[in-house]
Amino acid sequence: MLIYILLAIFSVLGLVLIFIRRQRLNKNLWFFTGSGQKLFAYGEKYIFSRFKKQNKSFINIPVETSAPDAAHCPAAVIGNETVQPRLETDDQKEMEKYFLAGEKAFKKDYVDEAEKAYIKALSFNENHVEANLRLGVIYLKKNLPMKAEAIFKKLLGINCGDAVVYSNLGNAFYMQQRYPESCEAYVKSAELDSSNPKRFLNIGRVTHEMGNYDATIENINKAISLDPNNPDSYAALADAYVSLGNLDRAKEVIDQGLKIDKNNLNLKAVSKKIKHKKPRK
Repeated sequence: MLIYILLAIFSVLGLVLIFIRRQRLNKNLWFFTGSGQKLFAYGEKYIFSRFKKQNKSFINIPVETSAPDAAHCPAAVIGNETVQPRLETDDQKEMEKYFLAGEKAFKKDYVDEAEKAYIKALSFNENHVEANLRLGVIYLKKNLPMKAEAIFKKLLGINCGDAVVYSNLGNAFYMQQRYPESCEAYVKSAELDSSNPKRFLNIGRVTHEMGNYDATIENINKAISLDPNNPDSYAALADAYVSLGNLDRAKEVIDQGLKIDKNNLNLKAVSKKIKHKKPRK
């Protein structure tokens, strides 16, 4: 009898999860905007994820901030009035005032205050590159990936497609578990900035989620070749070998990483994972 009751409970939970995932596509629903989106993410992480197979890598993908405007989409910043409209002097001053206020708050990680300031700056010029970019980063920090996605797509729409924009668009897709789209954005970011090891670490992370462990190993090895002193890369590589069931190789990679940083938490997490993993026969 107990077994039947448990099966019934799991069936109901499964139906609820399917319903929520379908409704998530509707951006007009209150629980997928603002604090409601956070509530969904919390419930999915701490309730529904317990009934899903866990095979995720441990390495977090940080959002990327940016350099000054001129480093981002110079065609949009310099002389293109269809993208950067000519403002009256007073409006220009007001826009700069709010943008600088946003920058000040952003540097202190006062994300709510910064968000309001950037939105106000964008009310004078909706295509201000850096304000949009910062706002997208804030939405990622606040776990609002759909809003972040809209911002980064907007930047692409005004020909602002540099590596940082594509990388953060990949982050937005990744947070929504839209892994193929995330991978595509990360690959584009790597094409534009192939000397940056984090581009390939990102690709390795998302291909791990997609179950393509060969691609994971290939890309993380590229990251290591560009920066052999990042212990997180070794943790990600070891985790891929764990998923393949090659625990001996995983241990070797962990040992390599520990020589760089013996206190690295990601390496310790993968090492702990190995202890609970049965070797593949």
